[in-house]
Amino acid sequence: MKTDHSNKPLKGDKKTDQGALKHMGLATTMAAGIGGGAWLGSIWDEHSGHEVAWATALGAMVGLSLSLMAVFRDLKR
Repeated sequence: MKTDHSNKPLKGDKKTDQGALKHMGLATTMAAGIGGGAWLGSIWDEHSGHEVAWATALGAMVGLSLSLMAVFRDLKR
């Protein structure tokens, strides 16, 4: 790994770039899981006529749980 005098990785270092891309992918997985669950829950709320958007909150929590499972499984590899 290339370093300057401060021992920080230099821009363009492959190891640093791959780590950043991996974390961006994990963040995208989390965002898609939570957003997708909330979106499906909001559709359920609209069609059911719920006064309180509990299905949206439930969908977001289910999406959070599933995306965390996917992230932890990926981090174990």
